[in-house]
Amino acid sequence: MAWGPPAPPFPAYGPPPPWGPGAPWTPPPRDDYAGWGRRVAGLVIDHAPSYVALVVLYAGYLPTYLGFFRRELNVPPSYWLVLIGTLLSLGAFGWSVYNRYFLAGRSGQSVGKRVTKTWLVSQTTGRPIGPFNAFLRDLLHIVDGFGYVGYLWPLWDDEHQTLADKLAQTIVVRTPVPPLTDLERRG
Repeated sequence: MAWGPPAPPFPAYGPPPPWGPGAPWTPPPRDDYAGWGRRVAGLVIDHAPSYVALVVLYAGYLPTYLGFFRRELNVPPSYWLVLIGTLLSLGAFGWSVYNRYFLAGRSGQSVGKRVTKTWLVSQTTGRPIGPFNAFLRDLLHIVDGFGYVGYLWPLWDDEHQTLADKLAQTIVVRTPVPPLTDLERRG
């Protein structure tokens, strides 16, 4: 007994329904993207220790710079300020690694994001991205630095993403997100 002709290929029926078995889950559309101003304010707060260290370091070399302008090529820097600036720079680097990768990766918030009430989350899951992915996202910010266009991208992007966010599939939102659970950290 013949059941009839074989069914036409799948595209003849249209796209698969989004709720069917095996269909990828897509998060609902969001309207809580963090604006460019909040993102910049959070970044400035996160980098404040580095700025302080650089000011002290530059102040240590200021006598040498001023000596060049007076055509005095043997003016030494202020070695104490250079030493303090170098130590502050090393401390700021360690703080930045902890703040931007571990804190932001696990909870979605660095100190700057906490002050500006924003969260860094995965675009696909809506959860914090973890320390390793936070590090990779920061590496991708190198792409944003080419002509600074990537850093300005959130001004006209619908999801307020930088180019690095698009590549890393991350978003910065204003809705609170719980930190990663122990199970999520291990998995």
